[in-house]
Amino acid sequence: MRYYTDKYLTTHLFMQSTSINSIIEFLDASKSQYKFIDMGRGFRELTPEHMNQIEYQRVPAPYPRQQHMWLGCIFWSPERSAQHYIWFIKLPLDERGLLNQAARNLFLEKVIEALGKQLENTEKMQGQLGDNPYTFVPNQQQLADFNAKAKTLLKNPPSHGFQAVSDYIHAPNTQDWQLLSVQGLADYVARLSDPMIFATLQKQWTLLAPPFQVNLLNSLEHYAINKPLAVLVKQHFDTAVSQDNETHIIASLRALTQAPEEIVKKVIDPLLQRAYLPSDWLILIAARHMALFNDINRAILFLEKCALHDDAIFQGLFADMVQLPQCRIAFLQALSASNLTELCQQKITSLQQGH
Repeated sequence: MRYYTDKYLTTHLFMQSTSINSIIEFLDASKSQYKFIDMGRGFRELTPEHMNQIEYQRVPAPYPRQQHMWLGCIFWSPERSAQHYIWFIKLPLDERGLLNQAARNLFLEKVIEALGKQLENTEKMQGQLGDNPYTFVPNQQQLADFNAKAKTLLKNPPSHGFQAVSDYIHAPNTQDWQLLSVQGLADYVARLSDPMIFATLQKQWTLLAPPFQVNLLNSLEHYAINKPLAVLVKQHFDTAVSQDNETHIIASLRALTQAPEEIVKKVIDPLLQRAYLPSDWLILIAARHMALFNDINRAILFLEKCALHDDAIFQGLFADMVQLPQCRIAFLQALSASNLTELCQQKITSLQQGH
């Protein structure tokens, strides 16, 4: 895959730019096929219909991060080329979580401008998006995970590194896990919905090197995992808690990002009953398990745990949660709950006074 647009868009779209009002319209005008992946809080495919609603501010962005929508856009045209192209787009949101359409329009203007330059120097400028303030470059791990997810969506084969990872899991004592590629592991994780692949992982799990386990768990956050896999992760989480192994606790919480809710509740609810949670745990719970906090009682428990930390942590996490459409209402209601501790009420007062 290539991380930019192709030369065909130049001649086909340059004359149509004045009638293009959205990213989807842009891609439709190019006669491209496309897929969208929301990259804000784990990777999730967005349907064109959902993306269209977001673009026209009919619904908020579902997984905002740092008041932006983080989007991977894959597009291609089978009639022209077997090549797939990718844009990584970061668009600002307003206080309601709705897309900033002016920024989106400027992104498209910059794309059209870059395409215009291609007309003058196609060899040098082919595919480049130019100086576009609304693009971003994922890190190596994100790129590997994105490529792996894209391959499964497009039904493309995995990288050569996939087989090496599979061989290691079959016989971990005869292989050096440190020689395995990041992309190979990401491709393996993307295929864990295959019953045979999962059965092997389940059988061999406790024999795998702990750092390898952590890397695998981290990549799992990008997939809606089934119940048997979620149960395996929960068992690993329980072991990590009993051993006070924070690295594996955090990795397990990540892995359960898109797990069945019944399993996630069995992990998160006991944590919320603890007297104290480290700030790193709270940040990850907020970032990945926000769907559970549409319940006001959980929202209150979460605020109480945040109140045990300094004002910056409390206010930052509250601000993060109220920008999420899944739990915004519950957290706003929690502010006026009658059963808050005095400490939590003090933190809320400080928040409301802007201190």
